[in-house]
Amino acid sequence: MAAPRIMLIMDDIGYRHTDRAALALPKEVIFSILPATPLAEELAVEASAQGRDVMLHLPMEALNGQKLGPQALQAGMFPNAISETFARAMDTVPFAIGVNNHMGSMLTQQTEPMLALMQEIKARDLFFVDSRTTVNSVAEQVARNIGLPVVSRNVFIDHTMTVESMEKSLQRLVSLAKRRGFAVGIAHPHPMTVRFLLESLPSLEQQGIYLVSANQYFKPASRMLAAEPQPAESISAPQ
Repeated sequence: MAAPRIMLIMDDIGYRHTDRAALALPKEVIFSILPATPLAEELAVEASAQGRDVMLHLPMEALNGQKLGPQALQAGMFPNAISETFARAMDTVPFAIGVNNHMGSMLTQQTEPMLALMQEIKARDLFFVDSRTTVNSVAEQVARNIGLPVVSRNVFIDHTMTVESMEKSLQRLVSLAKRRGFAVGIAHPHPMTVRFLLESLPSLEQQGIYLVSANQYFKPASRMLAAEPQPAESISAPQ
């Protein structure tokens, strides 16, 4: 029986100089970088030079009306606008091999824009990770319907910014990986989170849990691993 595996994504990268501290994390930790941000290109280049996988953290419209930032996808966009916006966003994050959504609790519920986006992602031979900011997301199912490699987030590590909460979240992620064989966590480059992960991740291997990069997960020749649905853990507040 294969050892349990965890894919850990550090997203929201690109705005703050403190994001650099995340470069000290194990290289299996994936950087998902916001498009057209001040440090997007620089940190993508540095991460790739480490042998670290890079993703595009693509802003999508949320139910709470939160400000989206540049190169965002919005409800009501026609497919050609989605295609053009996605292409511009990709141009700002070199070495990106996959995409996950930033916010998106409104847009990921809508089949037509998700189909337009997933077709663009597939055309570039990328993969998609549904951040699951709403229980009503159709993104994973739309991706599967067109044969796009996809997984969904199971646990947000730092939804509550206390060490105690992060410890509980990481343990929940470990428990899911042990039970299902694989689980996906998302964290953010807050200084407290980076310190917590630097201290906590080395213990995973002692528990028989292995971090895997996106390439390690998605690139098996059969890609059968990516075809297995991964039910999400509890969803945090809509974003």
